[in-house]
Amino acid sequence: MASFALFNFEFEPIQNKLRQAELKGMESVLMSASEAFPRKQEIFGNILLKDFKKEKIEDIIHFKNGEGPKEYIHRHLMPPTDDIVIMRVANRKHLQIVDENLKPKHVDDYQNCIVMIDNRDGVQRILIENKKAAFRDVKQVSGILEYTFNKLLARYSLMIKLNHLKNPQTFWHVANDKRSYPKGFYRMLFKLPYPNLERLRKVYDRLFSQAQQSFNCRLDMNFTSPNGEVRLDENDPYQKEAIDWFLKDAGGDVVLYSNVAKKHPIPVGKDSFRAITVSSTTIQRVTEDAVNNDLFGSAAFDEVKEKLKTGIEP
Repeated sequence: MASFALFNFEFEPIQNKLRQAELKGMESVLMSASEAFPRKQEIFGNILLKDFKKEKIEDIIHFKNGEGPKEYIHRHLMPPTDDIVIMRVANRKHLQIVDENLKPKHVDDYQNCIVMIDNRDGVQRILIENKKAAFRDVKQVSGILEYTFNKLLARYSLMIKLNHLKNPQTFWHVANDKRSYPKGFYRMLFKLPYPNLERLRKVYDRLFSQAQQSFNCRLDMNFTSPNGEVRLDENDPYQKEAIDWFLKDAGGDVVLYSNVAKKHPIPVGKDSFRAITVSSTTIQRVTEDAVNNDLFGSAAFDEVKEKLKTGIEP
């Protein structure tokens, strides 16, 4: 069984021309943000489809991390189907081995991980395989994806943000740690993603989504206690529901400010990843069904689609 970290992805319009120039380089802008944003998923889907077809050399995606010329090659495991893409992304490493003549020999090793992208309406989910033989961690892979997709989307005045889903228990582990934080926390800050995913916006409607859209900003919800300590109670039904949803479903960021070390904010859950497993047999069957043009009605592909929707209510 392979372990996959779950990410939501959200689109944002680029309003800052300097940021747009930084992302797109010298390429021309094809659409304004107002034109492109209503078509964001269609545009993103076409970028992925053209990469699969490779009809033009400029359609091929070159995955990079923005820190150097190194390219992370990729191979699609199936044609984009039902707005779902499955690929392998490789991290080429130069190794020295000893051959049969007992002489040193240099070879390239292409250890890789599987990436699944679900661009369906109401889903917008990415799964990244946690495979340390290929990449340091899933954050390295998500950074490569985010940087590369942003370069491609900048021509359409769009950005994309990958938000990893977190284990809510990491929050309560810190909140309940009386030994490390005996005086509790005087402040709690919630940082919410840009609200364009409908299944999350339903909850945002209770959390000032209109203000976010009006100011074209992410929303930071700041809770500062007037008596110096935020009341955090894992047994409070509202708190548990709010924290669970915020970390596990929305992929938001939480920062706690301790009364002991006020100058050192504590980012809760930044290294915690909500994960699911997918069997190698399922992946192999999806690949075989794709080769046989038999993805529609494929039990393995249906299983993958359900995995991608983990935690999303019908």
